[in-house]
Amino acid sequence: MSAKFSTEIRVRLPETDSLGVVYHGCFLTYFDVARMDYLRSLGLLEKFRRGESLNLVVHASADFRSPARFDEVLVVHVRVRRIGDTSVHFDFRVTLKADGRLVAEGRSVHTFIDSATWEPRRVPEDFRAAVLAFEVSPLDEKA
Repeated sequence: MSAKFSTEIRVRLPETDSLGVVYHGCFLTYFDVARMDYLRSLGLLEKFRRGESLNLVVHASADFRSPARFDEVLVVHVRVRRIGDTSVHFDFRVTLKADGRLVAEGRSVHTFIDSATWEPRRVPEDFRAAVLAFEVSPLDEKA
């Protein structure tokens, strides 16, 4: 995965399990933090905060490659892989900052919805344009 954007997260003690490693469920939170930082960096977060661009998570998954522990700094790389008619597909790659070791990889799919009917709606053009202008790798885009 080639990603132009990344953000750092320091592992907090409550995120670790009895074996001293990051509990697997925390990675979905890490992905979401990275996604929000990505959107903020593109100037798109404010529309979500005001409720103008609502979306639902319709898929989320993670693959675990190696452990991370308390107080380690993780780098979460994020990119948009695909923009469909109503959905956006994000890819995530988590590495350990100290040595670049791969910790986890993941994906999430978000569908835009109408706030009144909760029916799927087209990905907003300003969202589409901002992502297409930013991403390095070509997207699998459906116009």
